[in-house]
Amino acid sequence: MAHSTKPLRLFGVCFLVGLGYWGAWLAPACSGRDLLPDTGRRYGPTTSGGYYVRIKPSALTMAHMQQPSVVVTIEDGVGQPVDDVLVSFVPSEGAVVTETSHTRGGTVTGTFTAATGSDSPRTAFVVVTVENVEVTVFIDIVPAVFGR
Repeated sequence: MAHSTKPLRLFGVCFLVGLGYWGAWLAPACSGRDLLPDTGRRYGPTTSGGYYVRIKPSALTMAHMQQPSVVVTIEDGVGQPVDDVLVSFVPSEGAVVTETSHTRGGTVTGTFTAATGSDSPRTAFVVVTVENVEVTVFIDIVPAVFGR
């Protein structure tokens, strides 16, 4: 009686495809990098420096007590990070705290804190300014819910 090798070949192909998908997921997870970079929208160029601005996230939802970060990346025309560029954060309420107001490694991170005294739902925003480019990050603030 002759046995067909077709099921064995099909299993081998499926196994290799599955192994490839697993490897494509595992390699970026282990390296700490995304498989495809999430670059986001690029604003600019700025008038005097010719810089481009990227902001993550562009909008977010937070509980009143959270302190989310807004990361601003400054690049030149070919996408290389630019240092020592002034970045300002102006919130509609609360405060934005940064370690420095100038880019290091092409980035500045601001941490937003909502205004105290109210846990009511609302929308705040932070205007990020680099030279003549202004980008508004909208922040939906929701009440913290415990014990559900």
